[in-house]
Amino acid sequence: MKNIELKYSSLFAGLLILFTFLLSCDDNNLDDDMDIINPYVISYNPVSGVDGVALNSNLVITFDDIVYKGQGKITITTDVESAKQVIDVNDANVTLSNVNRVMTINPQDFLSGRDYQVVLDAGIVVDSVGNRYFGMPDNEAWTFKSGGNAGDLDAPELVSLSPADDDTEASVFGIELTFNEGVKTATGSFVIYDGDTDAAVHTLDAEGEAISINEEVITVTYPSPLAFGKSYYVQFESGVVKDIAGNSFTGITDDSTYNFTTVAGSGTELAVHIPFDTDLTDISGNKFDAKLGPTASAEVTFENDATRGPVARFNAGSYAQLPVHPLLRSVTATDDFSVNLWVKLPGIGSDPVIIGNKDWGSGGNPGWLLCTDDGDQYVPGGTVEHGWLVNIADDTNGGNRMDWRAAAMNPQAPALSDDEWHMVTMVFDRTNGELSVYIDGVEFNNNTVAASFDLNTVPGPLYDVTNDLPITIWEDGTGAYNAGSDTRAAMTGLMDELKIYNKTLSAIEIAALLNE
Repeated sequence: MKNIELKYSSLFAGLLILFTFLLSCDDNNLDDDMDIINPYVISYNPVSGVDGVALNSNLVITFDDIVYKGQGKITITTDVESAKQVIDVNDANVTLSNVNRVMTINPQDFLSGRDYQVVLDAGIVVDSVGNRYFGMPDNEAWTFKSGGNAGDLDAPELVSLSPADDDTEASVFGIELTFNEGVKTATGSFVIYDGDTDAAVHTLDAEGEAISINEEVITVTYPSPLAFGKSYYVQFESGVVKDIAGNSFTGITDDSTYNFTTVAGSGTELAVHIPFDTDLTDISGNKFDAKLGPTASAEVTFENDATRGPVARFNAGSYAQLPVHPLLRSVTATDDFSVNLWVKLPGIGSDPVIIGNKDWGSGGNPGWLLCTDDGDQYVPGGTVEHGWLVNIADDTNGGNRMDWRAAAMNPQAPALSDDEWHMVTMVFDRTNGELSVYIDGVEFNNNTVAASFDLNTVPGPLYDVTNDLPITIWEDGTGAYNAGSDTRAAMTGLMDELKIYNKTLSAIEIAALLNE
C-alpha cells in the first residue's frame, strides 16, 4: 500500500506543477497562438455607393485588427482607361495609423463626375501572427462617384503667357500662365532654365508657396529675381497643370515653346519711377511695378487732380508693395539712395506710415520710413512734438536708431498733412554720413540734434535682413501697422510721381523735380 500511495502523491504533484506552469504562461502569447482569424475590413471611406466625392479625396480603410503591410496592389478604375491607378501597398502614398488599424491611400486626383471602383488584393495586409487579408468577398464592391461634371473630357488650353513667348523685356520677378478654364496644380515642378547654359535657375514646387492660382490664371513668383538682359526658358511636365475635372495639360518640355529675355534694366541710377497715371507700373526701365498689398482691404484708384493731373488715390485700407530686389536695398555705409514723391493728405492722428520698408511696431526695427505723426494737430510754432518724421534704424542688433522730426528742426518744417500738395525728398548720403530732408524743395535740419541727420550712427543694412520686407506705400513693410488702428487705417490721400534713386540727389536736381 505504501508504494501505491507514493505513486498517487507523485501524480498529484506533477499535475499541480503543470497547472502552475500553464497559469504562468504569457496570456498574449496564448492569444497569438490561438489567433486563426484573418483580418477583414469593417469600413470604407468614402462609403460604397456615395455620390459627389471630392476630386482630391483620400481612400480610407479600417480593419478589425492591428495589421501590417503585406504584398499586393490597390486598383482604382473608372470608364476612362487612362485614369486607372494601380498603387502598391508599400508605396509611400499608402500609410497605416490609429494603432495600425486604419489604412490611408493618397491617390492622384479623380476625374470629375465619374463612377469609380476600388479593388484590394488579397494579402495587402497581415495581422501580428501572419494571417493574411483574404481580399474583398465576391458579394462586396467598393464603388463611388466623384463630384463635378462628367462631360468635361477636354484638357485645358494655354491661351496667353506673360511675359509672352520670345518677349525681350520680361519681368525678372515671375510669369503668368492663363488657360481657357479654371485650373489647379498637381505634383511636379515649374523649372526656369538659363537659356545660355541650360542650367536650372529655379525649380519651384507646383503646389508650393511660389505658385498662386486665381481661377484660370497661374502666377509663378521667383524666390529671387532673374538677372537683367538674359535669356531663359520654362518647362513643366504633363499633369502638373489640370483643369477642375482632372484633365491634364500636356505641359511644356522643350526649350523653345516658352522662352524669353529679361528686361535690360534702366541702366541709370533711377531705380523706380511710378507716375501713378493709371496704374502702379514702374517706367524706370527696371519693371519694378508695385502691386496691391496682399492684405489690403480696398483698392488703389486713379483720378484726375486739378493741380497735378492724373494721380493715385490711396483709399482707407489700401496699400501697395514694390518688389524685393537688390537695387532697392541699402546694405552698406556707402549705398546711397534718395526717395522723392508728391503727396496730399488731410491731417490725421497717430503715426500712420506713408512709405517705408520697416516694421513700424518699433522705431528700432531695421529699415527706413516716412510717416505723419499727430499731423491733425501740428502747425509750426505749436506744441506738437513731431508733426511728421523720417525714422531710420540699421540691422546690426545694436538698436541703432535716428529720427528726423519736423517739429525739432530749426526752423520747424511746414505741416505735411494739411490737405495740400507737397513734394517730399529724402536723401540718404551714407557715404558722407548725412540725411537731408526737403519739403517743396527746401531743406529743413537742425545741426544741434545729431540723431536727426548723422547717418554714421546707423552703419548697418537699412532693411530687415531676416524678413526682407518690401518698400511699401501707405503702410509699413509688414502691411499691418496702419491697419492695426482705426485711426491709422482711416488715412486716405493722393500720391504722384514716386521716384527712387541709387544716388544722392543734389539741391539743383531736387529743384528740377519740383518744377517738372
